[in-house]
Amino acid sequence: MSEMNIYFTTMAAGGMLVLLGIFLTWNLARVVEKFRTGKKRLSWLVLLGGLLTAMGFIPAVAMADSSVIVWAVILGPVLISYALSESGLVRANLEMLLQVGVVIASLVLQSGDYIAIAESFSAVSIILLINAVAFYIHTPPGISRTSKAAAWLFAIFVLLNAWGRGNPYVLSIYILSMFLWISALVRLHFIARDRFYRNAQEDL
Repeated sequence: MSEMNIYFTTMAAGGMLVLLGIFLTWNLARVVEKFRTGKKRLSWLVLLGGLLTAMGFIPAVAMADSSVIVWAVILGPVLISYALSESGLVRANLEMLLQVGVVIASLVLQSGDYIAIAESFSAVSIILLINAVAFYIHTPPGISRTSKAAAWLFAIFVLLNAWGRGNPYVLSIYILSMFLWISALVRLHFIARDRFYRNAQEDL
């Protein structure tokens, strides 16, 4: 199998992990809304923004040289930022801004075409979603550290991938960051379900 085939196969597998992470983040936001904020619409904006974001990580879509796809992917982080901010799941902080800066800096190393722009905006959305776990006020410290590591690994992957696309070691960073993010989300789901269920029982 050639390096480019390995690259696209790994990116496709990573894209599936991204979709899983988006779904888990949406479900977590939905649970938090139900028990904390009472707002129903914001979690759906997270899901919609996440699905638009995922377009940049699906090779068959990302390779389509279309400004329509770029604008759809750009809309993703806008929706996610608004939803996470309004729901109280995450606020902008220096660490997250540095990660976003690393992603944006990767554009300098690329040709600046539609594909590069779409991938960069998709990456910004993923950074926002990972930070929703890392910096959420109710996230236990251990899970927060795992999520922060996932966010930094992902930002580093985007930068290194822009420098040398297709390197298997760089791709392993991507997959590792996704696994860390998803593991943190799964652990947080169990904690949130137990905590909110217990609080609901006490309110009865």
